[in-house]
Amino acid sequence: MSSGDKARSPRKAAADILFAVDRKGAYSNLALNALSDLPEQDASFARRIVLGVLEKEVLLDAVLDRYVRKRPDPMTRILLREGLYQILYMDRVPESAACNETVAIAKERFGDAKAGFINAVLRASVREKEQILSSVPSYPPHVRHSVSEGIVFMLKEQYPDEWEDILDAFDRHPPLFVRCNQLRVSPGSLAEMLSGEADGTRIRVDDRQSEAIRKTKEGLCFPQGYGSQEAVRMLGAGEGELVVDVCACPGGKSFGAALDMRNTGKVFSFDIHPNKLSAIKNGANLLGLTNLAVAERNAETPDEKLLSQADRVIVDVPCSGLGEICAKPEIRKKDPAEFGGLYRTQAAILNASADYVKPGGVLVYSTCTINKKENECRVQAFLACRTDFRLTDEKVFLPTGAACEGFYAARLEKMR
Repeated sequence: MSSGDKARSPRKAAADILFAVDRKGAYSNLALNALSDLPEQDASFARRIVLGVLEKEVLLDAVLDRYVRKRPDPMTRILLREGLYQILYMDRVPESAACNETVAIAKERFGDAKAGFINAVLRASVREKEQILSSVPSYPPHVRHSVSEGIVFMLKEQYPDEWEDILDAFDRHPPLFVRCNQLRVSPGSLAEMLSGEADGTRIRVDDRQSEAIRKTKEGLCFPQGYGSQEAVRMLGAGEGELVVDVCACPGGKSFGAALDMRNTGKVFSFDIHPNKLSAIKNGANLLGLTNLAVAERNAETPDEKLLSQADRVIVDVPCSGLGEICAKPEIRKKDPAEFGGLYRTQAAILNASADYVKPGGVLVYSTCTINKKENECRVQAFLACRTDFRLTDEKVFLPTGAACEGFYAARLEKMR
């Protein structure tokens, strides 16, 4: 193996991504793009390490505290987590390889002394592996499930009967749901191609997820969670209507509405982040949609030309993402006690977006969280101030159910 190949070993690439997430605030789903230059098998291996370490980080640190009295520097801690995760949870990886390869990275970065320390810790965990795994159930819930104590407190308070099942669901990997592009293929035909299960235009894919991703590149479908697709159904966009999506990126709900409209009418897809608008435009082009108008806009300041003009409005607000913990494991670190600013932003966006809706029109408010203060409480506070709206439907999806994720959607109708 050449020095260039060694520099891009999957374990080293994984460590660099974990460092970027841990110390630079990078998002794992974006940071994983750095693996694109690796061979597919290496990239898959590195991806599993990154996501696995992030999913188990609190637990891994608790185990490491058995062997490490003084907290090591960030990269040493990351290498210890990476090696320990392979030893405990990657059964097909020989324990000797997990130790030796991790120590080799440490030696290259830090020299013999620190590499020897890492080697000693990992070798000890190999010797005590069964004891470590058998002790996991005795850890407190937030350690056992690798989430913040604040998340456990919130779940106990808001879901006293379901909180333990919700935590268990956080540790499972959900299936892939895609939305069929019925302008190009029937849901039944696409489901057959993917050995999936169709429910209207929503298709669940369990085994052939790589094939489903290939079909997205052909414009036959696009990935979209169960709850998100249900929110678009609740919207009920029809042919020839005017729809406004106030926080559109990456575009899934805009695409779903445009497809329900049979590529007629107009969908205004707004987002505050100009660098993300190309994702919406590219997605629309791939799907063959021509009825989208994509533009930069702060959702708290509506377009005056569209006030009281929209038949349907999509308000998928920025949220804590607590329903997407399985897909975005760094969310596990969030503390709901710090969400005050988020609540104010959500309230401002919802109130401003309501002004787009024409009398008799519909607004769907949605989040990918299970925090009731962002969901039911937010809608009730809105209705208390805006008596020109009424709640006609409300759906809560927990990760323990068919959606395999946490999601909330409320359908609000403006009085005629």
